[in-house]
Amino acid sequence: MTLSRRSMRAVIVGLGVLLAAVRPVSAQAPAGSDQPILHLSETAQRDVPRDLLHATLSVEASDTDAAKLQNGINQRMTAALARIKQVPDAAIDMAGYSVYRESPDKTPARWHGSQSVTLTSKDFAALLGLIGALQQQGLLLQSLAPDVSREARQAVEDSLTNEALTRLQQRADRVAAALGTKVAGFRSVSVGNVSPPPVPIRAMAMAAAVSASPAPPVVEPGSATVSVTLSGDIALAPR
Repeated sequence: MTLSRRSMRAVIVGLGVLLAAVRPVSAQAPAGSDQPILHLSETAQRDVPRDLLHATLSVEASDTDAAKLQNGINQRMTAALARIKQVPDAAIDMAGYSVYRESPDKTPARWHGSQSVTLTSKDFAALLGLIGALQQQGLLLQSLAPDVSREARQAVEDSLTNEALTRLQQRADRVAAALGTKVAGFRSVSVGNVSPPPVPIRAMAMAAAVSASPAPPVVEPGSATVSVTLSGDIALAPR
Protein backbone atom coordinates (compact mmCIF):
# COMPACT_ATOMS: atom_id res chain seq x y z
CA MET A 1 0.00 0.00 0.00
CA THR A 2 1.41 3.40 -0.97
CA LEU A 3 0.64 6.42 1.20
CA SER A 4 0.82 10.06 0.16
CA ARG A 5 2.98 12.32 2.26
CA ARG A 6 -0.09 13.96 3.81
CA SER A 7 -1.64 10.56 4.63
CA MET A 8 1.60 9.25 6.07
CA ARG A 9 1.89 12.26 8.39
CA ALA A 10 -1.70 11.81 9.54
CA VAL A 11 -1.09 8.15 10.33
CA ILE A 12 2.10 8.98 12.25
CA VAL A 13 0.36 11.64 14.33
CA GLY A 14 -2.48 9.25 15.14
CA LEU A 15 -0.04 6.49 16.09
CA GLY A 16 1.86 8.88 18.36
CA VAL A 17 -1.32 9.78 20.24
CA LEU A 18 -2.23 6.10 20.65
CA LEU A 19 1.20 4.96 21.92
CA ALA A 20 1.80 7.98 24.19
CA ALA A 21 -0.54 6.42 26.74
CA VAL A 22 1.74 3.36 26.96
CA ARG A 23 5.31 4.64 26.41
CA PRO A 24 6.92 7.85 25.26
CA VAL A 25 6.73 7.64 21.47
CA SER A 26 6.06 10.06 18.65
CA ALA A 27 6.97 10.59 15.04
CA GLN A 28 7.39 13.84 13.21
CA ALA A 29 9.13 15.33 10.20
CA PRO A 30 11.85 17.86 10.99
CA ALA A 31 11.38 21.39 9.70
CA GLY A 32 12.23 21.64 6.01
CA SER A 33 12.33 17.83 5.55
CA ASP A 34 9.83 15.26 4.29
CA GLN A 35 11.52 12.42 6.19
CA PRO A 36 9.51 11.57 9.34
CA ILE A 37 11.40 10.98 12.59
CA LEU A 38 10.23 8.40 15.13
CA HIS A 39 11.00 9.01 18.81
CA LEU A 40 11.14 5.84 20.93
CA SER A 41 12.47 4.75 24.31
CA GLU A 42 12.98 1.30 25.81
CA THR A 43 14.05 0.18 29.30
CA ALA A 44 15.78 -3.03 30.34
CA GLN A 45 16.03 -3.92 34.01
CA ARG A 46 17.36 -6.61 36.31
CA ASP A 47 17.20 -7.35 40.04
CA VAL A 48 20.66 -7.23 41.63
CA PRO A 49 21.47 -8.22 45.24
CA ARG A 50 22.41 -5.29 47.44
CA ASP A 51 26.03 -5.87 48.40
CA LEU A 52 26.87 -2.65 50.26
CA LEU A 53 25.76 -1.38 53.66
CA HIS A 54 25.74 2.23 54.89
CA ALA A 55 25.31 3.01 58.59
CA THR A 56 25.09 6.42 60.25
CA LEU A 57 25.76 6.76 63.98
CA SER A 58 26.01 9.82 66.17
CA VAL A 59 27.35 11.08 69.48
CA GLU A 60 24.77 13.31 71.18
CA ALA A 61 24.95 15.24 74.44
CA SER A 62 23.60 18.25 76.30
CA ASP A 63 25.09 20.46 79.04
CA THR A 64 24.85 23.93 80.51
CA ASP A 65 28.55 24.49 79.70
CA ALA A 66 29.23 24.74 75.96
CA ALA A 67 32.96 24.04 76.29
CA LYS A 68 32.37 20.98 78.46
CA LEU A 69 29.74 19.75 76.01
CA GLN A 70 32.03 19.99 72.99
CA ASN A 71 34.97 18.47 74.83
CA GLY A 72 32.80 15.48 75.79
CA ILE A 73 31.61 14.99 72.20
CA ASN A 74 35.16 15.19 70.88
CA GLN A 75 36.44 12.61 73.37
CA ARG A 76 33.62 10.15 72.68
CA MET A 77 33.99 10.45 68.91
CA THR A 78 37.77 10.00 69.16
CA ALA A 79 37.21 6.78 71.08
CA ALA A 80 34.62 5.68 68.52
CA LEU A 81 37.01 6.31 65.62
CA ALA A 82 39.70 4.26 67.34
CA ARG A 83 37.24 1.36 67.49
CA ILE A 84 36.10 1.89 63.90
CA LYS A 85 39.66 1.74 62.55
CA GLN A 86 39.95 -1.78 63.91
CA VAL A 87 37.66 -2.83 61.02
CA PRO A 88 39.83 -2.10 57.95
CA ASP A 89 37.10 -2.64 55.36
CA ALA A 90 34.81 0.07 56.78
CA ALA A 91 34.99 3.37 54.89
CA ILE A 92 34.54 6.42 57.14
CA ASP A 93 32.74 9.68 56.36
CA MET A 94 32.38 12.29 59.11
CA ALA A 95 28.83 13.35 58.33
CA GLY A 96 28.35 16.47 60.48
CA TYR A 97 28.92 18.38 63.72
CA SER A 98 26.37 20.72 65.28
CA VAL A 99 25.94 22.65 68.53
CA TYR A 100 22.98 24.83 69.45
CA ARG A 101 21.71 26.69 72.49
CA GLU A 102 18.27 26.26 74.03
CA SER A 103 16.92 28.90 76.43
CA PRO A 104 13.50 27.91 77.84
CA ASP A 105 11.62 30.56 79.84
CA LYS A 106 12.76 30.87 83.47
CA THR A 107 15.23 27.99 83.20
CA PRO A 108 19.00 27.99 82.70
CA ALA A 109 20.21 27.83 79.12
CA ARG A 110 21.40 24.44 77.89
CA TRP A 111 23.64 23.51 75.01
CA HIS A 112 22.92 20.54 72.75
CA GLY A 113 25.44 19.02 70.40
CA SER A 114 25.97 16.05 68.10
CA GLN A 115 28.49 14.64 65.69
CA SER A 116 27.72 11.94 63.12
CA VAL A 117 29.81 9.39 61.29
CA THR A 118 28.74 7.30 58.29
CA LEU A 119 30.32 3.88 57.74
CA THR A 120 30.21 1.87 54.51
CA SER A 121 31.28 -1.74 53.99
CA LYS A 122 30.59 -4.81 51.87
CA ASP A 123 31.21 -7.02 54.90
CA PHE A 124 27.76 -6.95 56.49
CA ALA A 125 28.67 -9.16 59.45
CA ALA A 126 31.74 -7.11 60.36
CA LEU A 127 29.90 -3.79 60.05
CA LEU A 128 26.90 -4.96 62.08
CA GLY A 129 29.26 -6.23 64.79
CA LEU A 130 31.04 -2.86 64.78
CA ILE A 131 27.73 -1.04 65.09
CA GLY A 132 26.86 -3.14 68.14
CA ALA A 133 30.21 -2.25 69.74
CA LEU A 134 29.70 1.46 69.03
CA GLN A 135 26.21 1.32 70.50
CA GLN A 136 27.74 -0.08 73.69
CA GLN A 137 30.03 2.97 73.71
CA GLY A 138 26.94 5.19 73.72
CA LEU A 139 26.61 6.07 70.03
CA LEU A 140 23.11 6.21 68.58
CA LEU A 141 22.30 4.34 65.38
CA GLN A 142 20.46 6.76 63.09
CA SER A 143 20.00 4.66 59.94
CA LEU A 144 21.01 1.57 58.02
CA ALA A 145 20.86 1.62 54.22
CA PRO A 146 21.69 -1.44 52.10
CA ASP A 147 22.73 -0.48 48.58
CA VAL A 148 24.08 -1.83 45.30
CA SER A 149 27.76 -1.07 44.76
CA ARG A 150 29.04 0.65 41.65
CA GLU A 151 30.89 -2.52 40.66
CA ALA A 152 27.70 -4.60 40.86
CA ARG A 153 25.79 -2.07 38.72
CA GLN A 154 28.54 -1.87 36.13
CA ALA A 155 28.64 -5.67 35.88
CA VAL A 156 25.10 -5.71 34.43
CA GLU A 157 24.87 -2.34 32.66
CA ASP A 158 26.48 -3.52 29.41
CA SER A 159 24.12 -6.46 28.99
CA LEU A 160 21.15 -4.27 29.91
CA THR A 161 22.25 -1.68 27.36
CA ASN A 162 22.41 -4.35 24.65
CA GLU A 163 18.98 -5.66 25.65
CA ALA A 164 17.41 -2.18 25.55
CA LEU A 165 19.04 -1.44 22.20
CA THR A 166 17.72 -4.68 20.70
CA ARG A 167 14.22 -3.85 21.91
CA LEU A 168 14.54 -0.34 20.50
CA GLN A 169 15.57 -1.64 17.08
CA GLN A 170 12.83 -4.29 16.99
CA ARG A 171 10.15 -1.84 18.06
CA ALA A 172 11.28 0.70 15.47
CA ASP A 173 10.97 -1.97 12.78
CA ARG A 174 7.45 -2.88 13.94
CA VAL A 175 6.25 0.72 14.02
CA ALA A 176 7.79 1.44 10.63
CA ALA A 177 6.11 -1.64 9.13
CA ALA A 178 2.75 -0.58 10.58
CA LEU A 179 3.17 2.78 8.84
CA GLY A 180 4.09 1.21 5.52
CA THR A 181 7.63 2.59 5.81
CA LYS A 182 11.06 1.28 6.75
CA VAL A 183 13.78 2.34 9.15
CA ALA A 184 16.32 4.50 7.34
CA GLY A 185 18.65 4.79 10.31
CA PHE A 186 19.13 6.18 13.80
CA ARG A 187 19.60 9.93 13.98
CA SER A 188 20.57 9.87 17.67
CA VAL A 189 20.56 7.54 20.69
CA SER A 190 20.84 8.54 24.35
CA VAL A 191 21.53 6.19 27.25
CA GLY A 192 20.32 6.93 30.77
CA ASN A 193 21.37 4.77 33.71
CA VAL A 194 19.09 4.58 36.73
CA SER A 195 20.87 3.91 40.03
CA PRO A 196 18.85 1.95 42.58
CA PRO A 197 18.08 4.01 45.67
CA PRO A 198 19.13 2.69 49.09
CA VAL A 199 16.42 1.29 51.32
CA PRO A 200 16.83 3.11 54.65
CA ILE A 201 16.10 1.18 57.81
CA ARG A 202 15.50 3.79 60.48
CA ALA A 203 16.62 2.97 63.97
CA MET A 204 14.78 4.37 66.97
CA ALA A 205 17.09 6.71 68.86
CA MET A 206 18.04 5.49 72.33
CA ALA A 207 19.12 7.78 75.12
CA ALA A 208 22.79 7.52 75.98
CA ALA A 209 21.89 7.12 79.65
CA VAL A 210 20.15 3.78 79.08
CA SER A 211 22.07 1.23 81.14
CA ALA A 212 21.16 -1.88 79.12
CA SER A 213 23.37 -2.36 76.06
CA PRO A 214 21.34 -2.68 72.82
CA ALA A 215 21.70 -5.84 70.78
CA PRO A 216 23.55 -5.48 67.45
CA PRO A 217 21.17 -4.61 64.60
CA VAL A 218 20.11 -7.07 61.93
CA VAL A 219 19.38 -6.30 58.30
CA GLU A 220 18.07 -8.18 55.25
CA PRO A 221 19.59 -6.40 52.22
CA GLY A 222 17.36 -7.94 49.54
CA SER A 223 17.68 -6.89 45.89
CA ALA A 224 17.39 -3.66 43.95
CA THR A 225 16.30 -3.09 40.36
CA VAL A 226 19.03 -1.74 38.08
CA SER A 227 17.63 -0.12 34.94
CA VAL A 228 19.07 1.19 31.69
CA THR A 229 16.90 3.35 29.39
CA LEU A 230 17.67 4.11 25.76
CA SER A 231 15.94 6.83 23.77
CA GLY A 232 16.40 7.22 20.08
CA ASP A 233 15.40 9.34 17.06
CA ILE A 234 14.84 7.02 14.10
CA ALA A 235 14.44 8.25 10.54
CA LEU A 236 11.73 6.58 8.45
CA ALA A 237 11.68 6.27 4.68
CA PRO A 238 9.17 4.97 2.12
CA ARG A 239 9.42 1.27 1.27
